[in-house]
Amino acid sequence: MTDNPHARYFSPDYDTARSRFLQAAETAGATVERAFHPHATGPGGIDLSMDMAVLGAADASSALVMISGTHGPEGYCGSGVQTGMLASGMAGELAAHHRIVLIHAHNPYGFAWDTRFNEDNIDLNRNYLPDFTAPLPANPSYDAIAAAAAPASRDPDALEAAEMALLTYARDHGFGALQQALTGGQYTHPQGVYFGGTAPSWSNLTIQRLFSAGLEGIERLACIDMHTGLGPFGVGEIICEAAPGSAHFTRAVAAFGDDICSTKDGTSVSAELQGTLDTALLALAGSRWSAVIALEFGTVDPMSVFRATQASSWLHVHGDRNGPDARDIRQASRDAFYPQDPAWTQAVWDRATSLMAAAGRHLAA
Repeated sequence: MTDNPHARYFSPDYDTARSRFLQAAETAGATVERAFHPHATGPGGIDLSMDMAVLGAADASSALVMISGTHGPEGYCGSGVQTGMLASGMAGELAAHHRIVLIHAHNPYGFAWDTRFNEDNIDLNRNYLPDFTAPLPANPSYDAIAAAAAPASRDPDALEAAEMALLTYARDHGFGALQQALTGGQYTHPQGVYFGGTAPSWSNLTIQRLFSAGLEGIERLACIDMHTGLGPFGVGEIICEAAPGSAHFTRAVAAFGDDICSTKDGTSVSAELQGTLDTALLALAGSRWSAVIALEFGTVDPMSVFRATQASSWLHVHGDRNGPDARDIRQASRDAFYPQDPAWTQAVWDRATSLMAAAGRHLAA
């Protein structure tokens, strides 16, 4: 087994992750703001919250930002790095030159219940449309496979038929077309997967408020939104939504290095998405110098990730989250997005902290 001295920062469940993050923030002397969910609760009725820890001088002109838990069980990854940065002293060292803003559990419901989506089955990274006035964006390709993408029954025959329909679509149109159809975002099937919602969610409104408050007075910022589930095991791909050669892509390269992939030119493991958090944060940054990227760590094969996503969505839309099937479905979702492997968590730690340090050096210069 690979030795990983940073494994202690990664947690087995949401409640432990939140407690460790808050304790590390207190020990580091960070200012903490907590936003409790007004109506959703976690397993056993526990409270849910999105929490922000801020370190650094009030008059700092530059900031480093890290966000965890946009997609539920992907939160284990980001939470471990955030907690470790605070507990190891790295955040304090960076705070000598910058404001450090760590936003924990963007999607606390999904994190607590091990489902990618939120309490309303919304994919938060499709919920940041600039305008929710009808008509919302259409996705006719998803419409064509909606029944297979999110079957209402977990009967084995129904699941096999649904998967065959998706594989037939991939055979006829290509795997990339299937990925785009499924994951690009859709706004007409609220019980489906990758649903972007019809209005801003609680998490949407809350993180925008926290982000604005945490970055008051800041002139330059670099932000990493932590994700998992796409790509080779343990590899952290830097994803930028801007096209190569654009002003934002150029800023992202300057801050994080030139091994960046764009969703605009097909080089990324991600499809091109709509309604993303990164786009919303760039808009909030306004005229400030900003570089916002997603950092995506590979876990297991794509079909296992999709099956886990599909099952956990079904559990919260059609099933019983406390029922007899819930434990296995939750565990499969957690395993798909959070390999409990020391080699994986070490790779996550090394890649994420090296990018934060690189962005810090660039902003300081």
